Amino acid sequence: MQMIENKILQKYITGEATEEEIAEVVEWLDSHESHLQEMISLRKLHNISLLNEPAKTPIEKVEKKNFKIKKLLFELSKIAAVFLIFLAGGYFLNKKTEINSQTLFVPPGQRAELLLPDSSIVWLNAQTSITYPTDFGKNNREVELNGEAYFKVKKSKQTFIVKTKDVDIHVLGTEFNVIAYHNMPLTEISLLTGSIELKSPKMPNQGLVMKPNDLVKIKDGKLYSSVINDFDYFRWKEGLLCFNNEPIESIIKKLELYYDTRIEVKKDTLLKFRYTGKFRTKDGIEQILKVLQIEHKFTYTVDKNLNLITIK
Repeated sequence: MQMIENKILQKYITGEATEEEIAEVVEWLDSHESHLQEMISLRKLHNISLLNEPAKTPIEKVEKKNFKIKKLLFELSKIAAVFLIFLAGGYFLNKKTEINSQTLFVPPGQRAELLLPDSSIVWLNAQTSITYPTDFGKNNREVELNGEAYFKVKKSKQTFIVKTKDVDIHVLGTEFNVIAYHNMPLTEISLLTGSIELKSPKMPNQGLVMKPNDLVKIKDGKLYSSVINDFDYFRWKEGLLCFNNEPIESIIKKLELYYDTRIEVKKDTLLKFRYTGKFRTKDGIEQILKVLQIEHKFTYTVDKNLNLITIK
């Protein structure tokens, strides 16, 4: 039976293996059925270690030092792939009066944490933009969101409003997650603590109030209500992608979104399978595909010129 060094398997799992080591692992996996189970066990141990790691985000230091918003934006600008767009002259947030505002955009493969002028905190996922006034003032705690964000809203008498493509979310003080990309048909709101109210003329349940653990999905003007069944999902704000018995097809779509890469799957049978596992966002899309290869046999090619990954 072919032998392989454990450190090579660990390097393969963490995405640090060389091309020669990857080839050695693939040959080892093919040499005996028991090797696949051993690799799956090692991968599960790696997932557990990820969950036990303390969250490390590039903005933690900013929160601890309680920097003012300009300082926070300066720190964010040092993240190579995060771009700040300051809108000159003014920006209208569905109001008659002109107010100064700014937009923060998080590019593919990145995430960011932002301290808003009222001391509310928002974590932004990949390909997400948020527009907010530089000074909330007494009558304006309103932001516009395109993408995915996790909000921890500071309590105040003034309602905090998150405007998305399908619905306005009214908040007094709570924690919730919103997925509302403009180029996706689905809007999803998950409430973890507190209470929020959903308002939109598009919705039949105008003024719907959500309670903790509620999950609401809005698609084609229809509202679907359920409960949150996987809290690991929200660890994306810590830099972890967590999949719990999720269809491969759904995982592929998320990878396309998070890493801004087109993925063409020519092996249709692959899309019918499900996968459970956890990954660091920073590991990159190819590391995730290599791990998926352990349980589901497929090959893939990368065309950097076309920004395309083809799975066969």
